[in-house]
Amino acid sequence: MVDVGVSELRRSRERLAKQGEAAEQAGENAVSGLLLFYAAECGLKAELPRWVLRCEDTSSLPSDLQTHDLRRLAKALNLQDPAPGPDPLRCHRHKNGAWIESHELHEAWRYGAELRADDQKAAVEALKSLVEDARKGS
Repeated sequence: MVDVGVSELRRSRERLAKQGEAAEQAGENAVSGLLLFYAAECGLKAELPRWVLRCEDTSSLPSDLQTHDLRRLAKALNLQDPAPGPDPLRCHRHKNGAWIESHELHEAWRYGAELRADDQKAAVEALKSLVEDARKGS
């Protein structure tokens, strides 16, 4: 992981969230999801050093938090799950119905896996919620 400062992560969160929302408005669902996934990751990782580790960069982030597992990052910040019930960041593949787990979701979007539209929509909404929760910690 490249070590970066809290302010860099926050700027990245805002830039990626804005681009993700623009992609969503343009009907680019996979692009929107991917950008919002990374916006949420940056937002959560911006708050971990400040509120959990009491530092201003990611250099002392433990290896178990150097991850794309947004649920783990949110749990480390004592945030609520993005939505009640099943994990909204877990999506079915369109063709065979296999599950894409939440920590793999960015890969599915990046590599072009076709996901069920309703699952993808729920994931995007959950990501927006995580971005907002991270903003509240700023």
